[in-house]
Amino acid sequence: MLEYANLKALAVVVSEGGFERAAKVLHITQSAVSQRVRQLEERVGQSLLIRSTPVVATPTGKRLLRHYSQVQLLESELRAELDADDPNHPTTVRIAVNADSLATWFLPALADMFSRHAWLLELIVDDESYTHHLLKNGEAVGCVTTTANPMAGCSSEFLGTMEYMCVATPAFAARYFQWVENSEDVGAQITQAQLAKAPAVVFSTKDKMHEKYLAQYFQMLPGQWWQHSIPSSESFLEAINLSLGYGLVGHLQAKPLIDKGILIELTPEKRIRVPLYWQHWNIKAKQTTLVYRALAATAQHLLQQ
Repeated sequence: MLEYANLKALAVVVSEGGFERAAKVLHITQSAVSQRVRQLEERVGQSLLIRSTPVVATPTGKRLLRHYSQVQLLESELRAELDADDPNHPTTVRIAVNADSLATWFLPALADMFSRHAWLLELIVDDESYTHHLLKNGEAVGCVTTTANPMAGCSSEFLGTMEYMCVATPAFAARYFQWVENSEDVGAQITQAQLAKAPAVVFSTKDKMHEKYLAQYFQMLPGQWWQHSIPSSESFLEAINLSLGYGLVGHLQAKPLIDKGILIELTPEKRIRVPLYWQHWNIKAKQTTLVYRALAATAQHLLQQ
């Protein structure tokens, strides 16, 4: 049987990145934190931490952290059932989500439910192709991901598809792509040579969507174009609106701006479709079930099915 005080110490050391900060959070001495982690390592017979700066969990440590997070979720649900009116122990639900979903449909889907149940929402934002790693490592109880196949011990549910449109301001399009107002098909005029000179706006170095777009539709390889990297959904879109570059924007954000004439779609026949899934642990916790129902209800109306 594992000592949960020791598991908690391990979790706090990893989340805080070191023993000293973990001791402050746990209100015990640093040596006491070290002792608890050491006892846990002796119990399982393996090293659980890579004592670097910051401290990170080993593969075995990550499995224990995942187990600890699952137990925490189940205990919070039980506590809510036994002390339904106790505001001193709100349930915290940790979810990994991609920035585009967070900026558009995700929070409206969950706001009412979290307010009604008085739960606390802790979000971890990462690229949609990486969020499932946070679930695997035990850092989240569920994630919005592009990975369809469920990981071991998890379920995967289809939410819908986000369609990305290549957009730019009319001024940018006129400068780099010779677009003129009322032109019917600017996309047919765009060439590799133009794309090599026109700066793109990408979300981050993790984001491979723009790379996929240029490879699929223009047979271009990485390094054959210039790009701004702006890892913020709001600033990413603002950069495009300010004519810093062109970029791929989700239909929920792009269409209203296109309708207003702020942006134009450069390649209407060349879009990127990204299917999104909800993955969560296979544990009997009502939080993950209710979160999925709320996400699915909103996604059905806003995402493409």
